[in-house]
Amino acid sequence: MEWAKQNWTSKEQKQLQKKLEEMAEEKYQLFQKRIIKEQKYKILGVRLPLLRKMAKEIVKGNDEAFVKTVVAFYHEQLLLLALVIGESSEEYNIFETRADDFVKKIDNWAVCDTFCSGIKKQIKKNKEAFWQHISLYLHSKNPWIIRVGLVCMLCHYIDEDTVEKVLKRCDNIKSDFYYVKMAQAWLIATAFTKYPEKVKKYLVKNKLDTWTLHKAIQKACESKKSTVEEKNYLKTLKIKERSV
Repeated sequence: MEWAKQNWTSKEQKQLQKKLEEMAEEKYQLFQKRIIKEQKYKILGVRLPLLRKMAKEIVKGNDEAFVKTVVAFYHEQLLLLALVIGESSEEYNIFETRADDFVKKIDNWAVCDTFCSGIKKQIKKNKEAFWQHISLYLHSKNPWIIRVGLVCMLCHYIDEDTVEKVLKRCDNIKSDFYYVKMAQAWLIATAFTKYPEKVKKYLVKNKLDTWTLHKAIQKACESKKSTVEEKNYLKTLKIKERSV
């Protein structure tokens, strides 16, 4: 367990950074740069499964010390921090504080979505508490934090009991930010493949802007889970440009 350390200082963090540099793949780095347009942090090109393995090791040691001492220079360090927060078994209040600190650092869809999908363990144990907390993210002035709220709902709250509440929250989001609108469309399309009748009722009375509505319809039609009849119905819901 090379990274299950009890002591994390700048020295250990530099050792980890050097290890990440050694794990980098040039072809994968170029691929990542093509699909991640926002690059505040330099991309090395380390594959996510390797980062997940490293995160699992870190939480077997003193992950609190790791979280407090990490300083992200590379994109992969931010991904690793996201994965450690998700893998940790800390109490909910500590997780919530870590999550709130982390979402402020997000500046691209890859980090956002890795974080949101990776906190399954904590949400499973604290589903109602985090549902309430997501509301704060959805009302943020930071569009990346709004996307966090949407993708968390998409990943963890599209079920029989909450899907209609999820759609209502999604419908109330008004943003011109591309990655927020895409998250809305992705969420609605995913919900449609699971609960088509519930989403049909929503779609005929939604308040979405034209672009987001049409993108949601497109993504739902592209899904192999949607039947031919459902796809034909969805296409009838397309509208002319409207202002909202």
